[in-house]
Amino acid sequence: MTYRIDRRKFLQTASGLLVAPALGLETLSARAATACPNVVVGTWGGDYERLLDKNVAPIIKAQGGAVTYATADQVSRMTKMRAEKMLRHGSLDVSCLADTDMFIMNQAGTLAPVEASLVANEANVFEPLRKPYSIPHIFSAMGIVYNPEKIPTAPDAFKAALDPRFKNRVGLSDILFAYYGMAGALAAGDPKGDLSKGVKFLRELKQNRPKVYPSNEAVASALKTGDIWMTFMWKARALQWKKQGVPVEFAFPSEGAIPAVFEAAVLKNAPEKTCGFNYLNAMLDPHAQVEFASTMGYAPTVSNAKLPADLQQSVGFTDAQLSKFLKPDYEAFAAQKPAFLKYWSQDFKVGL
Repeated sequence: MTYRIDRRKFLQTASGLLVAPALGLETLSARAATACPNVVVGTWGGDYERLLDKNVAPIIKAQGGAVTYATADQVSRMTKMRAEKMLRHGSLDVSCLADTDMFIMNQAGTLAPVEASLVANEANVFEPLRKPYSIPHIFSAMGIVYNPEKIPTAPDAFKAALDPRFKNRVGLSDILFAYYGMAGALAAGDPKGDLSKGVKFLRELKQNRPKVYPSNEAVASALKTGDIWMTFMWKARALQWKKQGVPVEFAFPSEGAIPAVFEAAVLKNAPEKTCGFNYLNAMLDPHAQVEFASTMGYAPTVSNAKLPADLQQSVGFTDAQLSKFLKPDYEAFAAQKPAFLKYWSQDFKVGL
């Protein structure tokens, strides 16, 4: 299955031509059909968990429910989902993953189909982002994030990281390894993001002694201290870090950018499946979507999340940029990822 975006329709809806007033928490609470005692959400820690707790959990709490977070990196979460697959009830109700990883977990048979009757807000999801097994929460794209104090002229391509001037000054987040493979493929001239072709670029990059950090937050700290000057990261992260005082700017690479849709799904063996779908519905609430855009810098995935024009311009992408978004082939990605992870762990990171 190949992921494709109808650029013009998506840009029009995302820029506010098809919008409705955002629903507040009180309205959503009044419409709630089920108050769930608790929903266990498997997600990342750090900023993402904090923003879920700030913007989504209050909707559940207003309905008389509670949220518990099971935080881990995505590899650990996927391992847990596979390990608990045959149990009558697993330990998670909801799992949050990037679109590529969510496709893999659906292939593994761990996800329940989205029940539209319990996720009313799904009706407002942009058509290109719809999936039968998950809901899209937020989206952005990976490009070049750099310190303008150290690099006055914006890097215009992923290949800029190979410049000897940036030896020891490029930082990478360990959890984003697969996206670096796709970025490497673009830099190597492959528009399809073939991970095996990304290896060539990463081998060249390793000669420049990049630094690998355990998390996105650690990369931000290194940018702030000047330990590194450049990374490959989501535009949304750059906006968020800039608000926090990190001296960064975002540059859209000439080779193209890698879109990232962060999704959520209910597990087949969720202890509280109805509560899980209730949580998915809250993630798509337009008020929560606007708050995520303004706080975290990710673009909304629903047409009725009305953004101010300046915020839309900040978090969104131009028509020309959308046309250069890589279109991942999920099936090929899933087949290549195990071998690429082995390369990343046993070759690329070794000695850095």
